[in-house]
Amino acid sequence: MRITGKSIWVSTGFLVSGVCLWLFLRNIEWDRVGMALREAKYFYVLPCLLGFVLAYVLRVIRWRSLISEVKEVSFLNVFSATSIGFMANHLLPARAGEIVRTVFLGKKENLGMPTIFATIVMERLLDSMSLIILATVTFALIPSLHNSCIDKALALSNIDRPEGLSLQPQEALLIQDSHFLLQLKSGVGILGAICIVSLLFFILLDLYSKQSLDLVRQLFFFMPHKLKEQLIKILESFVLGLRVLKSGWQVLWLAALSFGIWFLFITGIYILGYSFGIKVPFIGMCLVVVCTSLAIALPQAPGYIGVFHLAVLKSLELFHVEASAAQSFAIVLWVLNLFIPLSFGSFFLWREGTGLGQIMKGSSSSEGQA
Repeated sequence: MRITGKSIWVSTGFLVSGVCLWLFLRNIEWDRVGMALREAKYFYVLPCLLGFVLAYVLRVIRWRSLISEVKEVSFLNVFSATSIGFMANHLLPARAGEIVRTVFLGKKENLGMPTIFATIVMERLLDSMSLIILATVTFALIPSLHNSCIDKALALSNIDRPEGLSLQPQEALLIQDSHFLLQLKSGVGILGAICIVSLLFFILLDLYSKQSLDLVRQLFFFMPHKLKEQLIKILESFVLGLRVLKSGWQVLWLAALSFGIWFLFITGIYILGYSFGIKVPFIGMCLVVVCTSLAIALPQAPGYIGVFHLAVLKSLELFHVEASAAQSFAIVLWVLNLFIPLSFGSFFLWREGTGLGQIMKGSSSSEGQA
C-alpha cells in the first residue's frame, strides 16, 4: 500500500475526530442528556434554521460575486455547485467538496478550474479575515472572561502551597479555562498571520502578474516547453480569479456579505440556545463560533464529528453552562449544521439527475485533474 499525503491527512483526521469524540463522551450522563433533549423547546429550531438558510444564501451570493468579476454566471448554477460541494464536504474526507464544486461549476459555466479555485481561495480568505475581526471584537467585549480569568489563574499557579495540598476544584477549573482561552487566542493569532501573508501574496501576484509569469518561466527552464506553457496557463487562470482585488468597492461589498454570513449564523445559534435554557449573551455565542471555526480547520473525519462537539462543549463551559445542557445543545447544533447542506445537496443531485455514488466517484477523478 502506497502512503500518500492524502492518506496521511485522512488518517490523521479520523484520529483527531476519534480522540475529540472520546473526550466529548467520556463523562457524558446519557440519562441527563436524554432528559435535556426531551424537554428542549424545539420551537426555536425554526428561526435558527431560517438564520442558517439566509447565511447559506448570502454565501452563494458572495461566491457568485467573486466569479462574476471574471464572467457573469447563473445564480442557480452557483447555488447548485455550492450545495453539492458542501454536501460532499460533509460526506467525503480531506475537504473533497471544494474540488467537487470547482469541477461542477467549471463544466456548467465553461470556466477553467484554476480560475474557480482562486475564487474559492478568496472566499476562504474572506471568511478567515472576518473571523479574526470577530474574535478580536469578542475578546475586547468580554474582558472579564478573558483578562481576569487568565490573571487569576496565573496568580493561583504561582501560590506556594504546603506539600500535599492540591488545588481546589474551582481553582483547577479556572486554570483549565485560562489555558483554553490562551490556546484560542494563539489559534486566532496563527490564523491572522497566515491570512496576512496569503493576502499580501495574492495582491503581489495580481499586481505583478506579468513579472510573476516571467519568473515562473525562468525558474522552470528545465521543463519541456509544452509542459511549462501549460503551467503558465494555469497560473494565468488563477490570477484571473483574483481580479476582485482590483475593485475597492467590490472588496467592501464582499466584506459586508462575509460579516452578514457570520451574523446570521451566530444569531441562529443564539436563538437555539433558548431551546435548552442556555443563557449565554450574544457576544458569548460569538466566542462559541470562533472556537468551533478554529476547531473545524483541523484535519478530521467527514461531518466534523467529534471536533465540532468538543469545541462547542469547551466554549460553553467558559460560561458555566451545565454539562448535559451543553452536550445536548452541541448534538442538536451539529445535526442542524448537517441538515441544510445535505438537504440542499440532495435536492440538486436529484435535479441534476445524478447520485451520491456518482458524485463520490467524480470527486476522485476531479481531484486528479486539479
